[in-house]
Amino acid sequence: MAAQCTEGAAVTGKIGPEYQRLIGRIRASITSGEYPLGQAIPSTAALAEITGLSVPVVRRAVGQLETDGILEGHPGKGVFVRTMPEEADSERQDIKTLSKQVSALQEQFRELAERMPAAQDGNLVRIAADLENLQETVGRIEVNLIDLYGKMGHDYPQGGAQGTKKAAVRRGQAR
Repeated sequence: MAAQCTEGAAVTGKIGPEYQRLIGRIRASITSGEYPLGQAIPSTAALAEITGLSVPVVRRAVGQLETDGILEGHPGKGVFVRTMPEEADSERQDIKTLSKQVSALQEQFRELAERMPAAQDGNLVRIAADLENLQETVGRIEVNLIDLYGKMGHDYPQGGAQGTKKAAVRRGQAR
């Protein structure tokens, strides 16, 4: 099992911090099937020995892979492959895209709200309807974004638990 990771350790001419190179080697070992989905990767001590890197460097690399959603640690049991690197990258990209959409919609909402007092009486009804539609759209996107963050094992950064609770109320669920 450790053969591919050991071969990767022999490549020392690459530029970049050691932990980033180790991340690349572990990702490659997962992609190649050396570390299959649902299976434990070698322990921190074993990875340090296999790669010739220090334990803190190994911990940092494994920690980043956990943050990225690729690995999942279970105290006392080990660290397991949670998903393929490509799938985790795709989920992160989806989250970034949705986050940008939410930010853009929030900006549009602010602009509409600022125009509201200056609008003529005939336009007020239309602007109020636009604002309501925009709020509903932002709410739906935010719910999807919160769900994606949850699937990745992270709290939603724009409001944390409060944002999660507000979104659950918007969709008629209690959390």
